[in-house]
Amino acid sequence: SDFTDAIAKLPDTWPGNQQGRPTKGTAKGLLAKAYLAMATAPLSKTENYAKAAELAKDVMDDGVYSLEPNVGDVFKEENKYGPEILWSFNSTKDDGSVCPQIWGPGVEPYFGWSDYTVDLHYDSIYPVQPRRDAYMLREVNGVPYTEFEYNKRPSIRKMLYMDIDEYNTWVSEANLPILRYADILLIFAEAENMSKSGPTQAAVDAVNAVIDRANGHVLNEEDPLLTMSMSKTEFDNAVIDQRNWELCFEYDRWFDICRKRILDKVTYWPQYKVNFSEDDYLFPIPEPDLRLNSLLEQNPGYPTPER
Repeated sequence: SDFTDAIAKLPDTWPGNQQGRPTKGTAKGLLAKAYLAMATAPLSKTENYAKAAELAKDVMDDGVYSLEPNVGDVFKEENKYGPEILWSFNSTKDDGSVCPQIWGPGVEPYFGWSDYTVDLHYDSIYPVQPRRDAYMLREVNGVPYTEFEYNKRPSIRKMLYMDIDEYNTWVSEANLPILRYADILLIFAEAENMSKSGPTQAAVDAVNAVIDRANGHVLNEEDPLLTMSMSKTEFDNAVIDQRNWELCFEYDRWFDICRKRILDKVTYWPQYKVNFSEDDYLFPIPEPDLRLNSLLEQNPGYPTPER
């Protein structure tokens, strides 16, 4: 109801001095994402796929938002209010949202803390394409990450598009994205395929727009375009893969893993799979809450404290 109320009341756009505020499209997109979650586990109310597809299509048809043509331009600071960004956490010099050093690699001229770096297995399986180098900083001034002085991993380039002078101010003006148009296209592709029992041309076109940009608008065997000949399951798996590649480091992957119930399939390290069970998709309800509220029931797989 909050989203439907917002859709009715918010404007399509805001004037320049009020950039960054949520719009009607933001509310539609977030509600579409909520319906997509409701269509999948644990609720699994599949009738919500059609609702998600309809709302995502509304955003697409509104004509307010679009993909940045060049994947290397998506996260540049001059585009933080660009046509791809439906909503983000604002950051300015007066009110910085984050210190860029947490992403900075262990090499000149950065020498950041590298608190957040790219898992080496993820780097090894990421398709070789322009998107990889747009979203991950794998070398600096010709020095590959394997030769960094410390933390020999790629860094998250999405948040490192400022020049080194700004980086050294310890305040980033880069916005942290909450919802992008690429996400809308992928929501539509997934929901359309699942609600129609197979890929439609509209679903194929939506996901292929993301793939085509990722490949620099050339065909790439490492990340081929999807087709109408794919089965419902094949297409769904491919769209979830695209969500993994496109929305990396934007706080979506864990939720996709949980709602699609694929934790045991995508976990790479064997030692993490030994004791896997379906109970791992939920955390335990904290003991203090269970003791205070006798009506609460512990999630499956976790002990219930004595009350």
